[in-house]
Amino acid sequence: MLYVLLATHSPEACPTSNSRTKELLLRVAPDIPGIAEKSGVTILAGPFVNREHTVIVIAEAEKSENVDRFLVDSRIAQWNRVHILPSLKMEEVLDQVRESESVF
Repeated sequence: MLYVLLATHSPEACPTSNSRTKELLLRVAPDIPGIAEKSGVTILAGPFVNREHTVIVIAEAEKSENVDRFLVDSRIAQWNRVHILPSLKMEEVLDQVRESESVF
């Protein structure tokens, strides 16, 4: 299953302005690939960051519990509000559209 993770934080919690968050991020960031692997998560794209205080990750995992474990162990959820969007590849959606009965 694919998951799009949208993690947002306030300017006050941003590593660019918060020394504790900065220290945490600098300590944990190099370990994120290993944490993902240990959690049963494959990072397909990202983490991407922007000036909107949002982190975007596209990941794959067999179970949502693996994604949750990744978020806890990476400590991303400690300074972000994380929206987890289960997602499908476009090819899978197109197959579903072809097989579905239209409403209108």
